[in-house]
Amino acid sequence: MSCGGEGCVGPIIPALGADAIGGPRTRMTPAVLATTQAVPTRQPTEVQTGPSARAGDAPVVVRAEGLGKRFRIYGTPLDRAWEWFGRRQRAGKPLHTDFWAVRDVSFEVRRGECLGIIGPNGSGKSTLLKMIAGAMRPTEGRFEVDGMVLSLLELGAGLNPMLTGRANIVSAATLLGFPASFARDKIEEIESFAELGEFFDRPVNMYSSGMRVRLAFSMFACFRPEVFIVDEALSVGDVFFQQKCAARIRELMASGMTMIFVSHDQGAVLSLCTRAIVMNHGRPIFQGGPDEAVSRYLASLSGNKWGPRLAPPPPAAAASPADDALAQTIIKHDITAARRAQRHGTGELAIVAARVLDPRGRDSMAVQVGEKLTIQVLLEARDQIEAPRAGIRVFDRFNSMIFAAGTFQLGHQLPPMKPGDRVVVVFTLTMDVQPDRYTFGLGAGEPVAGDINAGIAHDRVDRLGPIHVEISPTTVRPFYGAARLPLSAVHHACQPSGVHA
Repeated sequence: MSCGGEGCVGPIIPALGADAIGGPRTRMTPAVLATTQAVPTRQPTEVQTGPSARAGDAPVVVRAEGLGKRFRIYGTPLDRAWEWFGRRQRAGKPLHTDFWAVRDVSFEVRRGECLGIIGPNGSGKSTLLKMIAGAMRPTEGRFEVDGMVLSLLELGAGLNPMLTGRANIVSAATLLGFPASFARDKIEEIESFAELGEFFDRPVNMYSSGMRVRLAFSMFACFRPEVFIVDEALSVGDVFFQQKCAARIRELMASGMTMIFVSHDQGAVLSLCTRAIVMNHGRPIFQGGPDEAVSRYLASLSGNKWGPRLAPPPPAAAASPADDALAQTIIKHDITAARRAQRHGTGELAIVAARVLDPRGRDSMAVQVGEKLTIQVLLEARDQIEAPRAGIRVFDRFNSMIFAAGTFQLGHQLPPMKPGDRVVVVFTLTMDVQPDRYTFGLGAGEPVAGDINAGIAHDRVDRLGPIHVEISPTTVRPFYGAARLPLSAVHHACQPSGVHA
């Protein structure tokens, strides 16, 4: 295939230009990006939305309305040439077919927010970032970006391979329109942050891909942009550099920087983002809080990738039917009712209600470090479910998932359920975590064939809680850090130093 027109896609090298999906392109300009207008706005598709993790009165820095990007796919290079000369058909067929990589994307990002964009490969995430960064023109819709934009769209994009790391910083600062003294003032900070050692004064063509990202990210982070656009770069490098990057991003966001980034790292999305968009087949299918976005993304994979349900398993050991009085008590003390609008899944196995009890049997989510919470989950089948599962996920106050497990991981098999059947699953969760506030989510599903760790999400409800974990000031802390890990100690007596047999 060959490419041309508004853009290109295919195995042959793309045409060069603003609309090509070709080599690394990065728009770096301190000026406010001009609004781009394309074809008249279409009626947008319906996008499910949920509450964002943070809302405020900060000004809108990035606004997109009905963005779309279309590429033309040609059967042969000759078809593109014929179209250049005004011909539209060959043998009664069009010379090209239209491929919409992105369509109907609208969102706003306020100052100090971080918007994550997640989705499977080929869902249009990188194309969307390129349009916002100004590296690619949209076919339809419009966008506005208010502030100095720095974008890291490819590994090492914008770096001159023949220059040293130090010289690249000076060159980039000059291209961005900074005064001559700016680079000199920043070089020491960038060199320290990048931790490239002697390679900082060697040509970039001697760098590994990870070293290039270190240099580019360090340079842009120390330049302190007003809008920072990143495509997957945070997943490169060792864990220590990733931690340093996350800390710098939080620092910049606290000072008012706005960030948009694409990542397959669900932990980074949960930890850094205030909102997230889930993309699928070029269209947004959800916008809202990052926890629900990640949950919906994972749930959507079962319908897009995995095969049919597992065949019925061998008969499970008979389980006691849920006592009706217990079910009614759980419904009476239900904690999920306020989150009904945020749940999602196929609905074939539903979480009817859930109740949380502290160690003293009270309806409370306040416990001491190391104490146990009892979580009762009432499930109801709306279809035949051969191998039902239930589970729980726990998040810290930074929205990082610190724990997730369920009946499958515990080796507890629930009985098959037919429509109308109910069962109560009781989890006992030991809160061996540091004193703080936590939220949690509940899920119900069943496995699928071909992947032991995969499953169909029938019902998920998140942002439950908060759980208050405390410790008395007169109690010795049993551990320090995020959580208690299994640890034991022994000792062996040795002869005093200098004493020999």
